[in-house]
Amino acid sequence: MKITETSKEIIYFRPNDAKKVGKNCYYLDKIIWLNADNIELGDNVCFNHGCYVNGYGGLKMGNNSGLGPYCMVHTANHEFDEKKVSMTSWTKAPVTIGENCWIGMGVCILPGVTIGDRVIIGAGSVIVHDIPSDVIAVGNPCRPIKTRRGERIP
Repeated sequence: MKITETSKEIIYFRPNDAKKVGKNCYYLDKIIWLNADNIELGDNVCFNHGCYVNGYGGLKMGNNSGLGPYCMVHTANHEFDEKKVSMTSWTKAPVTIGENCWIGMGVCILPGVTIGDRVIIGAGSVIVHDIPSDVIAVGNPCRPIKTRRGERIP
């Protein structure tokens, strides 16, 4: 399948597509959307092509935030201890994404993470810890490198 600027499709979420759907929330073409009854979207939230979103543990996204192509949001993990990993039982850990956030292409957001307001996450980052508001963060593991005003963070 070839998707171009003229063939891509913007699909608006319907009110019953999640626990809460704000105004003007949409996705592009194909996404995987699981456990929607635990997902809450603010206004103007968008998901680009190929996103994987599992709301099992709870997901809240603030107004005017969006995920780039091929991002993943995980809100639960397999239970495990030092002797074994269970493939049938899960530990829930909600994810919160603040307002006015841009999550770059291919970012992986792991369970239990909170991303503050006005955050930019660089492409390919893996978010394993909370990210404070008003920063640009990158890497694996993802960490803040600059404030939104451009000041370096040591």
